[in-house]
Amino acid sequence: MNILKHPLFQKSIIYTITDAINKAIPFLLLPFLTHYLSPADYGTVANYNVYISVILIFTGLNLNGAMATNFYKFSKQEVAEYVSNIFVVMICAAVLVTLLMAAGAPYVSSLTSILPFFLVIGVSVAVSQGITAVNLDLWRLEEKPLWFGGYQIVQSLMNVGLTVIFLALLKMGADGRMGAMAITSVVFALVSIAILYKRGYLKLRLNRAYLRDALGFGLPMIPHTLGIWIRTGIDRIYITKFYGVAEAGLYSTGFQFGLLLSFLVMAFHNAYVPFVYKRLALNEEEQKLKLVKMTYIYMMMIIALAFIFSFVSYFVISHLLSDKYLDSSKYIVWAMFTQAFQGMYLIVGVYIFYTKKTAKLAIVTSSLSVLQLVLSYILVKFVGPMGAAYSGLAVSILNFVIVWVLSMRVFPMPWLKFKIFKA
Repeated sequence: MNILKHPLFQKSIIYTITDAINKAIPFLLLPFLTHYLSPADYGTVANYNVYISVILIFTGLNLNGAMATNFYKFSKQEVAEYVSNIFVVMICAAVLVTLLMAAGAPYVSSLTSILPFFLVIGVSVAVSQGITAVNLDLWRLEEKPLWFGGYQIVQSLMNVGLTVIFLALLKMGADGRMGAMAITSVVFALVSIAILYKRGYLKLRLNRAYLRDALGFGLPMIPHTLGIWIRTGIDRIYITKFYGVAEAGLYSTGFQFGLLLSFLVMAFHNAYVPFVYKRLALNEEEQKLKLVKMTYIYMMMIIALAFIFSFVSYFVISHLLSDKYLDSSKYIVWAMFTQAFQGMYLIVGVYIFYTKKTAKLAIVTSSLSVLQLVLSYILVKFVGPMGAAYSGLAVSILNFVIVWVLSMRVFPMPWLKFKIFKA
């Protein structure tokens, strides 16, 4: 088989290129941000991203994933009705979260250094990202990587443009960066709604069966996605608490370089999910063998890339960033290998999502999240900020191994038939 002519490879290349451009935009913005933002300001912005991520868990409920699992089973009209119903769920969840946040904003502000105004606005930002995710997923499921990638690139360009205006011209500091993120998210959510309507993917009609299906998928996912948030966000909160928001800024800068590997992981994953769902639906042993072979090759490549990107990141920090951020280099290796094992978790976890055994996955991730919650707290408090990096990598490795074992049980694959490497 000529891999260069393989449809998955060709689509992965398109996803990789468009996602590389999209991820490169904020990455190239990093020297600009380190010039106009102090480590403390950068730490506040990083905490805002962490905050948006946790709010999205409760407003988005991973409902774009529910839509994806039904896409190939439903007609377009049914998909349109399903999309409309999940938007109703998102809006209702957003109203509830807004009320709770309005009451708890002062306390959250004391933990994160984020102004209460931005905390309340953040709920709208989160639900906007959830709406845009549905629009993007439909393009991905239709195997239209150019639309998928192009939309994200334009969104990033607007985000960057507003950031430059707010920081360089208006000197707004952290508030300017957070404001640019908020405005961009809301604008593109409105654009996404208009596109979905024009493409015939919105049909406002409440359907109890669809609501139950969506909630049945999304609610058990809350512990799972909350667990992921704990593994990627709680460390910054601990560092802010014990060592200040400036150290959290350095930590976040170092882990920002994990995006170099993350964008490749997600680009492949975006192409792989619809590819693997189609192959699994055939229920053929030959297709399963090919999927296993691709998985092992992917794992070897991602480990190699983690080493390569670590060296590249050291060079960038020492030559391109402000001297105030040189200490962020100590987090690089830990960031890269944490992303590597996250990528390997995604590729073996796809079988759990395919079988909709998300409740079992939630048990695993929630248990590991509790472990990280405790382990990170202990290590950060008694070892220092590096303790967050140590605990993050340890839990990522453990998560990959356990989820792989779980995927073997819920959807058996020929993982031990090593003769596939001779195919």
